[in-house]
Amino acid sequence: MPYLIMDKNQHRYKIFPFTAKITIGRDQDNDIVLNENNDTLISRKHALITKENNGFTLRDSSVNGTLVNDAKIDVFPLTDGCRFSILHYNFTYVCDPPASEAEPAKTMLEDQDEDHSTTFIKPIKKSEPDHKNLKKRLRQAGIIAESQAILDLFMDIEEIVRVNVPVLILGEPGTGKELVAHAIHHLSKATGAFIPLNCSSIPEGIFESELFGSIKGAFHDATNKPGKLELADRGTIFLDEIGDMALSLQPKLLRFLEDKKLSRLGDTRVKTINVRVVAATNQNLDAMMRNKSFREDLYQRLACIKLEIPPLRERRMDILPLAEYFLSQFTKTHNLAPQRLSESAKQLLLDHCWPGNVRELHNVLLNCAARNRTATITHDLLDFGQLKKQNPNLDNQTAGTFLSLQEMEKMHIAEALKKAEGNKMHAAKLLGISRDTIYKKIQKYGIE
Repeated sequence: MPYLIMDKNQHRYKIFPFTAKITIGRDQDNDIVLNENNDTLISRKHALITKENNGFTLRDSSVNGTLVNDAKIDVFPLTDGCRFSILHYNFTYVCDPPASEAEPAKTMLEDQDEDHSTTFIKPIKKSEPDHKNLKKRLRQAGIIAESQAILDLFMDIEEIVRVNVPVLILGEPGTGKELVAHAIHHLSKATGAFIPLNCSSIPEGIFESELFGSIKGAFHDATNKPGKLELADRGTIFLDEIGDMALSLQPKLLRFLEDKKLSRLGDTRVKTINVRVVAATNQNLDAMMRNKSFREDLYQRLACIKLEIPPLRERRMDILPLAEYFLSQFTKTHNLAPQRLSESAKQLLLDHCWPGNVRELHNVLLNCAARNRTATITHDLLDFGQLKKQNPNLDNQTAGTFLSLQEMEKMHIAEALKKAEGNKMHAAKLLGISRDTIYKKIQKYGIE
């Protein structure tokens, strides 16, 4: 069964299965009703998808147009992964996924979102998640969420895991991209394993064999070894730092994403792998595509669904719950007496801009808990490192008006190198990044 994935400016993802025809427009009798504030830029009967021959065709019947690749169309044959947009609503057409992924329920119903702006057809689920129950489920999985942005993110995840399409996670370093990838895997109820692969930590010469596997004799010292994709069959592969993947390897990943088939290096046998591909990066892939260091066709495949994790400074409601959770976990793990934050310490945490995001908050709290000898952590125990010392007014500034993120990153790397006495491997561990990444950053910023 084919389906459409709809998002509104990369938020509020919805899945729409259909069989022979689906209508989109402002009128209430459409299958998908786009009726936000009765926006007349969307026509009453805006677009229609019909089954023709062996495929489906998109037809525009609007005044203001339906766009494919930013160009208006009249009639357009849909292919797997094809995208089109109507005003600020984006649609991705996915053709005939495996039955186990495409048919979570046979019964269909009409549902409507919170602001009554979109009506659609979708499989019945036991209940639509509310934020209170969602918070409880997330906390049971070790995920702390109070802010609207993070709750909305996980509501999107609960919707998109119903179909097996690639997901691209975007966010600054330390925001928790791997945690989100784990959540996607867990909520999808996949029967296979979660297999992470950091694209920046594997040398280019062996990356292909790591991803696809090899057979004995394929190259010097080669053994019969499954690749990460095989190991993730019926599960999830997490391609972290996808922006660091060598340009020469990108067509091979693209080919796999197109047909889900692979051969180990040196082998002629072809295997079909059923795996969910989740990629993540903190780099600007749009800029990389413009300078030809990242393939646009690979990006289009990976970004079927995009999830952006906001930085911690933009979701301050999460800071204190996260801090309390980290303290609780630390004291339990090390069998320590409970510790609490003083009011002045709480205020200092709320005022800090957190350039290192959740990872920085975690490290600051663990540092405090390890040094504290009383039941209360006071503000003077909080150590934000060299960034705080060099810029005492930074807490009351936003990153956009005081220092750029690149400047902050440069300062953190320089401070880590100083603490590691110039040992790059040790500094990389302090920062939670790979050896290859720190070498690239040192070269990029001209750090001595």
